[in-house]
Amino acid sequence: MGIGEVFVGYPYLVSQDDGNEFNTNVWWFAKIIKWLGEVLQEYGIRLNVVNEYGTSKQCSICNANHENGRVKRGLYVSQATGIKINADLNAARNIAKRIGYNTPIPKKILSYIVTTNGVKPLTPKEGQQPRPPRLTLPP
Repeated sequence: MGIGEVFVGYPYLVSQDDGNEFNTNVWWFAKIIKWLGEVLQEYGIRLNVVNEYGTSKQCSICNANHENGRVKRGLYVSQATGIKINADLNAARNIAKRIGYNTPIPKKILSYIVTTNGVKPLTPKEGQQPRPPRLTLPP
């Protein structure tokens, strides 16, 4: 598919090498990253870990730190422009900027949800029946 490099955010102040009774089964960053790196290496893809400190507070639209930019869980609003963006997407755009990628302002972001009936648009257009996106599977 042409992917040569993958970037993963390094969670600041989260245990990197060991877990405890509360997070061993959920989060063991070093072990997960080592496994991911080995799998990607089999396909000739490099894995880079980027410190993600502050990426959820910084606005990826205007590059300012808005004190109350994250208004709800999952929603970030640029106070300078009024543009609303998913908070995780905002942080991912900031991580991409840290490693030098140009991240243009998205015009429209489509969201999908996985259901027992397949993949469907999360918010279908008014008056239209939700349809899953076309998936091309290898033979």
